[in-house]
Amino acid sequence: MSRIYHDSALQNKPVHDERVPGPWEPAAFQRFGGGGGTSVIGQGVLLEGTLVDFSRHSITDPKGKKERWYILYLKPDKIHRRKFDNKGNEIEPNFSDTKKVNTGYLMSSYKVEAKGETDKLSAEDLKQLVNKTLLTKITERLTPPDTLAFWLPESDVEKTELELGEQLRVKTVGDGPFLFSLAKVDGGTVTKCNFAGDAHTGASWTDNIMSKKSQSSSPKLERRGQGDGAEDDEWDD
Repeated sequence: MSRIYHDSALQNKPVHDERVPGPWEPAAFQRFGGGGGTSVIGQGVLLEGTLVDFSRHSITDPKGKKERWYILYLKPDKIHRRKFDNKGNEIEPNFSDTKKVNTGYLMSSYKVEAKGETDKLSAEDLKQLVNKTLLTKITERLTPPDTLAFWLPESDVEKTELELGEQLRVKTVGDGPFLFSLAKVDGGTVTKCNFAGDAHTGASWTDNIMSKKSQSSSPKLERRGQGDGAEDDEWDD
């Protein structure tokens, strides 16, 4: 049963029967450029956007393999490249090319300093990374203006509750449209999270992130002292 809710009268979305010409392997779409060969699996993207619409699809390949997918149509807002350290552990991207540094007592003033090379992406950058020819042939007729299509297994949609018009924060698996994680954003605060295949509705984003940090060898976060709270919000432009 779908857990995406409408403000209008409830009605089931039709399931579109899609037949692909070759083997259905979502991992093949994680590479930059959208295919196999010598292309490299991308790092993926982290973005925040508005859920505008969704569609349901049954994918069948020539060997009879069949899978059910939801496609979420998001209007992107804040877009960044996912980032990993040299051990493969995911780390926080550089969300902006500047940062605020306290210069006064109790955060009374600050200055802006360079923060290094930004991981911020444009909407066009995002489109180049996640749009794959075979997949856009399936979605282009259904995609609302100014949105991009992101794929999520039907089983993962059933683990969370979504409403059209709400803000979501998502991560993609590699440079493709398949989602690794999904979280709700309420007033700038991430309130719920669904790591694909890992958590159910209600698990907090912080709990998931911190549990993963505790399992890695990355440095622990240090407690901030008085006057250290003026660092810019991670999603500031």
